[in-house]
Amino acid sequence: MELKAEHYDDGSSFLAIDPMALNPEYLNRFSIYERSHKIENHFRFRCLINDTDSIPAGKLARLLESWEVVYIHERQLKDYEEHIKENLDYILKRDNLDIKRKTRAYIKGTSRIIKDIFDTHQDRINVSPCEINRIEKLIENVIDFISDTQSLKGLADLIGHDYDTHTHSIKVGWLMAVFVNANQDLFVQQNEQDFRDFLIKAVATGFLHDIGKIKIPDNILNKKGKLDNLEYLMVQSHAAYSLSLLHESELPEFSMRAILYHHENEDGSGYPCGLKNDRIPILAKTLRIIDVFEALTSKRPYKEAKTPFQALCIMSGENPHTELLNKFEQEAKENKKTPVETIVRNGTDIKTAKLREKEMMEEEARKRVSARVKLRDQGMAHCFDKDLLRRFILTMNQSESFDLSELL
Repeated sequence: MELKAEHYDDGSSFLAIDPMALNPEYLNRFSIYERSHKIENHFRFRCLINDTDSIPAGKLARLLESWEVVYIHERQLKDYEEHIKENLDYILKRDNLDIKRKTRAYIKGTSRIIKDIFDTHQDRINVSPCEINRIEKLIENVIDFISDTQSLKGLADLIGHDYDTHTHSIKVGWLMAVFVNANQDLFVQQNEQDFRDFLIKAVATGFLHDIGKIKIPDNILNKKGKLDNLEYLMVQSHAAYSLSLLHESELPEFSMRAILYHHENEDGSGYPCGLKNDRIPILAKTLRIIDVFEALTSKRPYKEAKTPFQALCIMSGENPHTELLNKFEQEAKENKKTPVETIVRNGTDIKTAKLREKEMMEEEARKRVSARVKLRDQGMAHCFDKDLLRRFILTMNQSESFDLSELL
């Protein structure tokens, strides 16, 4: 999309981008601009390069290195995002680009494709093999970066941010790459290429594990308060929804099983099948740990983010109230109405009496939900394979960004 060489704008139509996260050999899709000082509420945006084909790639590279920040017009945002996605391998392998800038490029490149797949399946039946192939090709371009424990330094900068489903999925996929690569003895394959293929599919599993949430109403997913029992039950259905959306995708069986069982608990108190111990596949157990860790360290409308240390303290803590916690969880699964001991009735107004009863039932349910959350935060060790959780802590502790030695 061709734009003018010069614009006067209040700044809202232009987006700042990192010039070092551009491949100088493929800059013909969009225009890049410099911004002058603001005069009378408007900036002057001047196109920096009019004809990229006439400038040698080496000179373009030097020009990009000389600029601290450049701008693109919002009308060319999709072209820029395509550029990032297609050149991630080049960007992530640049020696003169620090980890934070590589992380921004990685998130920018992966967010669009994951968000597009989530958004386009709101009203569609299933994810196609072609779409899975797109995801796997993207992962192949970034796998060397995201499977290196050193990349955790970049991931650490994303800890504590607001939660949304597709960004959560990207971070879960990233952590899956690091953990599986650092613990290859748990995921033995016949040769190096087979392991690489397994690693790519494990990351795809992380990316897609929550795709079923697109079938859950937004008012439940984005609820500012804690979920009541019925809402909690509806959210639990997302694992089955994920499987139904992916059943024609040609994902391998180990991926499908991990996605279906990633909320199963080691003691059998999880869902959807109540599996325990060795009946839960190891990739599902791994996904369970990573999913909970990422969720606890993300900010939600109803809670502040935990630090990685706080989250892992909860995850590795023995809960003194496991029996009561499991009773509450079972109550939520069965969607039982909570008992109300006293109901204030107005004998002359049945409608008022029923409304008061409903209010008291809802208040009792809220108390149960609140109690369940508080009980959970006293310890979740019963949910996880202890050896696997210890390995996860050891893996995270390899990065200087996470000091978890007290937990080891």
